[in-house]
Amino acid sequence: MAPTKEVHFRLRRSTVEKLRQELERSPHRSLSSLADEILDEGLTRRLEKATDDDLARATMLELARRNG
Repeated sequence: MAPTKEVHFRLRRSTVEKLRQELERSPHRSLSSLADEILDEGLTRRLEKATDDDLARATMLELARRNG
């Protein structure tokens, strides 16, 4: 099991309700493990997209510089 760090978040009621609904159909045993997985997956996707967007932005800037 990966090392963990205890943190506390304030979540909207609707977010907690969605987590509870997902927990009912999930193999996870706790809201915290489910939330950790969802956050990890979502943040990984966001960071990959940000990297892709940064690359696209840099490419566009380079093309603009070349075409002056």
